[in-house]
Amino acid sequence: MKRMVKIGLSSFSGGLGFALLGVAMLLFQAGMEGLLLALPIAIISIGGIIAVTGIIMLTGRLMARKSPAFAKEIADHDKDVDILENDERNIAITRKASTTAHNIARWLDTPLIIFLIVMQAELMVTLVFLAAMMAKTIMYALLRHKYNKEM
Repeated sequence: MKRMVKIGLSSFSGGLGFALLGVAMLLFQAGMEGLLLALPIAIISIGGIIAVTGIIMLTGRLMARKSPAFAKEIADHDKDVDILENDERNIAITRKASTTAHNIARWLDTPLIIFLIVMQAELMVTLVFLAAMMAKTIMYALLRHKYNKEM
């Protein structure tokens, strides 16, 4: 139960921060052109969705404190989720799906960057995609090294 409250608070605060970043971009968008004009609105929307998700999680946990029947239902659900999350078959399926998705994304990154360059997209858009691709690759290498040491 405490874990879900922490997740709810993290979601709310992260979403709020994301939305505030979008508002700041909206206020200082003087030099933005083309696709970048829609970026602040997209960031505000995504931040709002994340923040609302956190509020929903927190509301459910607060309701559980006031209603013993609802608290028991949530506890049973959490226990079922923990059993499913720790099931070896589900862990293997999740890892395989994650690996497959990563492999597909890795092979789509380069054609996407080339497409953006050929279509003469704004430099900032191309650089953001390139930075995301590099960050993903670096994170993969660091996590692989970490897990190699642990196992």
